[in-house]
Amino acid sequence: MAKTTVSTGIELDSQSIRAARITGRAGKTGLPVISALDEIKGPFVKDEEIIEGLRTLKRRTGISSSDRLVACVGGKQVYAAQLNFRKLPDEEMKNALRLELRKNLPFDTASATIEYQFMAQVRKKGDFVPVLVTAVATAMLDRNLWLFEKAGIPPAIVDVFPLTVANSFLLGKNGRDTSETPRNLIHIGAEFSTLVIDGPAGVPFFTRTLYFSAAELYGTDNSTETAPQNLEQKIAAFTDEISRSLTYYQNTFRCRTDTLITALGGHAVPSLLERIADNTGCTVTRLDLAGELDAADTPSAGKFDIAITLGIRGMDR
Repeated sequence: MAKTTVSTGIELDSQSIRAARITGRAGKTGLPVISALDEIKGPFVKDEEIIEGLRTLKRRTGISSSDRLVACVGGKQVYAAQLNFRKLPDEEMKNALRLELRKNLPFDTASATIEYQFMAQVRKKGDFVPVLVTAVATAMLDRNLWLFEKAGIPPAIVDVFPLTVANSFLLGKNGRDTSETPRNLIHIGAEFSTLVIDGPAGVPFFTRTLYFSAAELYGTDNSTETAPQNLEQKIAAFTDEISRSLTYYQNTFRCRTDTLITALGGHAVPSLLERIADNTGCTVTRLDLAGELDAADTPSAGKFDIAITLGIRGMDR
């Protein structure tokens, strides 16, 4: 009898650690079985706080050495973009991409870990094809791996956050439509938000990190409450950056995006989503993978979407 693969996805930020355990796929539907969802509250800033939090989560969720663990990294030291590039041998390709990215990366390319994936078939030598490129500051990646290893749960896979956001949408019911219109996704996190515009083959991938601290503004990090007028200013600036990003995408790639924004994340509170809708003119809906995939628990919509996506990623060997 074949052994059942168990995969656990873990999302970590300064305020919480969330885990989702996936224990297979159900019957004819093939939908993932979400056997457990759990969250540990922070703060998680110091190394010892993170390590102890991961150990506590390991005990509470029953993560074992046979689990396939998947984590992700995001923020200003993570970069993802779609470029048009010629296919080269792997080592030459990475060196060429490293040179190309020097003008765009907010961190040193010499100390970055770079991966890439061709988004279309190369028909003949010398052709330019769309390439999805990711780069992560190696020091941050190494620290992330070290923290998990010290906690006794080394990850088998570490994904980049923008791609995880895009994959989250594809797992939901809206991701199964046949529309060719670029889709707008936004993950609202504790310290920053991640805007992703993506779609089916031929739709250019775009992502931008927006530095909007939802945890600070909404008091979820136990800090002093922000004055209402300051809160309004910060929300207005945040929603304006979303509108600017959508306009930039449409002008750069000569295509209109969808009029719908799909939001996810534990800090995607209803009052903030209403403001995004009012200020951008878009309809805003929340992703809810736990509800759609019939998880054993019924958490707030969007809270565990990243962890669930990472857990499902671990099932794909």
